[in-house]
Amino acid sequence: MKSMMKTAYQLLKTDIFKFVRYSLFNNVINKMVWVVCSVLVALYIWPSMGMSANFCVFLGVGAIVSCIFWDCWDVSVQFIADLDGNNITQYYLSLPIPAPWFFVKQAIFYAIRALIPALCILPLIKLILWNKLNLIQVHWLLFAVVMFSTCFFGATLSLFITSRVKDMNSIDNISMRFLFPIWFFGGGQFSWYTLYGIAPVIAKISLINPLLYAMESMHVVFLGQQGYLPFWPSIGVLWVFNIAIGAYGAWSLMRRLDCV
Repeated sequence: MKSMMKTAYQLLKTDIFKFVRYSLFNNVINKMVWVVCSVLVALYIWPSMGMSANFCVFLGVGAIVSCIFWDCWDVSVQFIADLDGNNITQYYLSLPIPAPWFFVKQAIFYAIRALIPALCILPLIKLILWNKLNLIQVHWLLFAVVMFSTCFFGATLSLFITSRVKDMNSIDNISMRFLFPIWFFGGGQFSWYTLYGIAPVIAKISLINPLLYAMESMHVVFLGQQGYLPFWPSIGVLWVFNIAIGAYGAWSLMRRLDCV
């Protein structure tokens, strides 16, 4: 048991080291470019078109969750490319650790690699919005809870996506048919209560979208509870999704790779 835990830990440490050394800088820059463009447009252009002047804060806060969410696309592409190519994953699964441990290790690594760039985004958003974003009223403990929960959502979603894609030729279908609808109706551009006031049926259907609970929770942390879904029930539902899609994704991958 001790040797298996040590092997899993060494694999995790290697993954983190490779990410920090070879990918972290460009990962952060890419996310910063996207966030700067999005928030600047919401801050300076959209108000002239009739949009609320405070919408930039709503969008900026949601951008933190969006950065974590879209990271699942990067890691899924890399995972599938490996399965189609060198298949180093198969070598890792031949090591003296149980297959479920390997996928737990993958989920932890994916969560960490999503967390680090997302934390770099917050100071940038504050710098752009300045007085519009009041960090004094932020509940930092709740912020930590949301970040932890959302990063593991992105990690488990990565496993789920990888398990559903046959090869690199079909991976674009996942982004357009699955990820984009989840993000577009995930509460990053409007709150759930706003959607409910316009289209109650669509709002009720959107409650099966796990990203919605991450977005609503993050908005509660920065903007207060009023106008958003209750915080702790949202976190609870998010973790139900985390466990369900993570377990299913890992199980499907183990079947695909003949680990069961």
